[in-house]
Amino acid sequence: MPYFEQNPLQQLAIQVGEIEAEIDLRGYALGPALARIARVLDPKSGSPRRYAVRFDPPRGDGTRTLFQPVGRFLLEARRQGRIARCLPLPDGTGFYLELRPAAIHESIER
Repeated sequence: MPYFEQNPLQQLAIQVGEIEAEIDLRGYALGPALARIARVLDPKSGSPRRYAVRFDPPRGDGTRTLFQPVGRFLLEARRQGRIARCLPLPDGTGFYLELRPAAIHESIER
């Protein structure tokens, strides 16, 4: 097995410097959390393009986190062409998402 000085997968991980803004959903219920993300995804909002979406980590008691429902919501937005990239954050407590510019989004809708 080869020995690597540095983990080559680190180059694929999202670096904090790439994130322009954060959507903090810690303590949010599912409905308000999805509504907050939907406002950011609006191409007319003039929002930053790169976000960290953060939510509460798993507690270990089997309580459902926002990871799966928010992930599905973001996947559907990506299919609609509103998101360019969407990846889980390395620590597992959120997602990195990169929005498409409004001009590209409008041309996809046509």
